Amino acid sequence: MNIYKAAPLSRLSIREYVKHIRIVTGTEDIMFFPIVEFMELVLPQLVEGFYYEICSKEKMPNKCGETFPAKNKICIREDIYEKAVNNDPFARFSIAHEIGHLLLHDVGSISLCRLEHGEKLKSFEDPEWQADCFGGEFLMYYPLIKGLTPSEISEQCGVTKRAASVQHSCV
Repeated sequence: MNIYKAAPLSRLSIREYVKHIRIVTGTEDIMFFPIVEFMELVLPQLVEGFYYEICSKEKMPNKCGETFPAKNKICIREDIYEKAVNNDPFARFSIAHEIGHLLLHDVGSISLCRLEHGEKLKSFEDPEWQADCFGGEFLMYYPLIKGLTPSEISEQCGVTKRAASVQHSCV
C-alpha cells in the first residue's frame, strides 16, 4: 500500500512555527482566530502566488478541502467555506488544516513510500497528523489556552469539543 510520508515534524516544532506566524501577523493575543479572513487576506501576503478556490460539492464530494502546495493553492468545498464564514467549528478547523498543508508541506517534504508489512507510519511523519496538529495549534494558540478546560477552549476558540479535548491534552 502506498502512502504519503512527510519530513518529520514534532508538535513542539509546529507550535514554534505557529508562534512565529502569530507574532509576525500580530495575532498572538487573538483567542477566536479569524481563519477565513486569514486565508483570504493574509495568506496572499505571506505566500507568493497563493490563491484559493471555492469548489462545488459535485467537484469535491468526499473532501472538505484539498491543498496543492506546489501551486500555492487551496480548494475548499463550498458548503465548508460557507459554514466557516458563519463560524462553524468543524469548518473553521478544516480550513486551518488545509492551511497547515500549504505552510508545512511542499514537493520536497512529501514522498510516496511503501511501508514494510506490519510497519506503521509514525504520527510525526504523517502529513495528515501534521496538518491536524497545525490546525489545532493555530486555532487554539498554546499561550492563550493554558489553564482552560476543554469546554472553555471550545467556546472561546470556536472549535469542536473533540478538537479542544485533543489540544487540551497537549498543553
